[in-house]
Parts: sequence; structure tokens; C-alpha cells
Amino acid sequence: MSQWIAVYSFPLSKDLGALVGFIQRYQLPLRIVEEKNRQLLLTVDDHFGQMLKPLLQRWEAGEINFDDVQLQRVAPGDSPGSGVTGVQPPQRPEPSPESRTGNKPAGSPPASPVLPVFPLIRTPVSLVLIALCFLGWVLLANNSANVLLITPDQGGSPLFVQSSLAWHLQHGEYWRLITPAMVHFSLPHALFNALGIWILGRPLEARAGSLAFVALVVLGAVISNLSQYLWESQVRFGGMSGVVYALVGAVLVIQRWQPAWRDVPTGFPAAALILLFLCALGIVTFFTGVGVANAAHIGGFLSGLVIALVYCALGGARKFNPDATFARKL
Repeated sequence: MSQWIAVYSFPLSKDLGALVGFIQRYQLPLRIVEEKNRQLLLTVDDHFGQMLKPLLQRWEAGEINFDDVQLQRVAPGDSPGSGVTGVQPPQRPEPSPESRTGNKPAGSPPASPVLPVFPLIRTPVSLVLIALCFLGWVLLANNSANVLLITPDQGGSPLFVQSSLAWHLQHGEYWRLITPAMVHFSLPHALFNALGIWILGRPLEARAGSLAFVALVVLGAVISNLSQYLWESQVRFGGMSGVVYALVGAVLVIQRWQPAWRDVPTGFPAAALILLFLCALGIVTFFTGVGVANAAHIGGFLSGLVIALVYCALGGARKFNPDATFARKL
């Protein structure tokens, strides 16, 4: 009876679908079992297993794809059980003169930017923010969001101590400095800001880490909400736009500090700034009839610039080096 030998082990979270397809395609003498919270790859041919191990290491590191790997076959019986004599991993092609100089041949299509796929587990705060956008909209639609908003100031007193915000703070309701960011006045409003968090927030959180990202979000929310209240305290306001513009400011700073970082398309922050300009001029309100919290947008954007400048000056920009590795799977 053949003795199965463990060749390699993988964590339970590792998707081995590509490896299973590779085994089935070449009918390899391998099997996969779960044992002691690991996935074990077993073989009856220890020599073949040792030959395969470097290939498995490169695949687990994300350097190769099993679809590109070829095996050299021999007649059955010439090699113990496996019917193969060697493994040919994909070879990296020599760079062409055009790629070395940065010039493309005439008529070649432009390179398409590839957006990274971040593991969901690396961006929990962004996912929570997206959920809060819709939760705030649902609460407002059910008249349950007043506890999250800053009550509009109807007194008209120029003294801050007599303002509605001062009353909230005197009664310990400090959360109102942040929670207006949750409340959205329409579903498109929530969708628009959720999209901004997805495009801008997840790349920032995946690279900088959740703790630094929380600091950016909280400070951006507080500054944008305070800016809007101090500018127009008689009007009820809400939405994640101030936080989104804090992310825009942070992305702009980091992309200039680390020019090779392109997890966020460069055109997106530029489009956001154009929209900010159009809103500030009143053009968006004129055509849509929707009020815009311009002070929140500007305050959030400026806070993002300053926070990112401090972060990069303290060495945080190194995390946005494209050579920094992290898992890229869902």
C-alpha cells in the first residue's frame, strides 16, 4: 500500500481552487486533506513532491499562476507514478527595448490601469462607513435621526455659549460633532458618498491601517461638521461628503509624496475638486435645486490635506510604496 507523504501545508483560509485544477489537469498523484487546522498536500512520490515544492512556494507568494505552468511528460513507468519528469514554471520575458525606454511601439493600445483588489478584512472601517451611510438615510426617513444631528440655531445670538451646539456640548452630547456625517437626505446622496468611501477610503485604509484611517475619518468629520455649523448654523445639514473630501485631500498629498502610488485613479480626486468648485459657485444648486454643504466640503478637504501632510512627514508615506506587499484577494 502506498504511503502518503505531506509535501506542503496551507492555512485553511487559502483558496486552493487553482491548485486543484492543476492537479486534475495533469492527473498528478496528489491529494489535499484538512488536518490540525491546516490544508495538507499529500503525495506518494517524495521525489516529485520535493521537485514541486519551489513551485508551490512561488504560487503561494503570488509570483506565478498555475494556468501558465507546464509539465514535461514521459511514458508511464519511466517516472514513479507521476508520469512527469519536471516542472516548467512560466518564465519572465526579457524586457523589450521599448519597455526599457518607456516608449511604446506605434499603434499599440494604451495600458489600462488595474485597480487593486483589497481583502475585505483589511478595510473594516470603510465597510462600516458605507453601511452607516445607508443606516443614516433609513433613520432620517423614519424620523429617528434628530439625535444624530446638530439642532439648527434659531436664537440668532452671535455668542457661541448661547448656540444650540453649545447646549449639546454642555449636556455631554459630544457625538453630534461626528454623527451628522451618517445622516443622508436621499438615497442618491447615500449612494454617492458610499461610492466615494469605496474608491478612496478602502485604498487608504488598506495601506495606512485601520487605526490611522479612523483618525483621518473622525478628525475630518469633526472639522467638516464644525465648519458647516459655524458658517450656516440656522440650517440642518448632514452627510458623509465632508469625510469624503477629507479623503480626497489625503489622497492628493500622498500621491505627490509617493508618485508611484496609483491605487486611486488620479482622475478621481481631480473630478472631486471640479465638483467642489461647481458647488461652491452655486452651479449645482442652481440646476438641481439641492442645497450643498459647501463649508463642510471645504473644511473636510483642508483637514485631509493637513492630516496627510503630518502623516507623510512622520514617515507614513512609506506604506504607500507600491513595492509594499499585502494580500490581494477577496
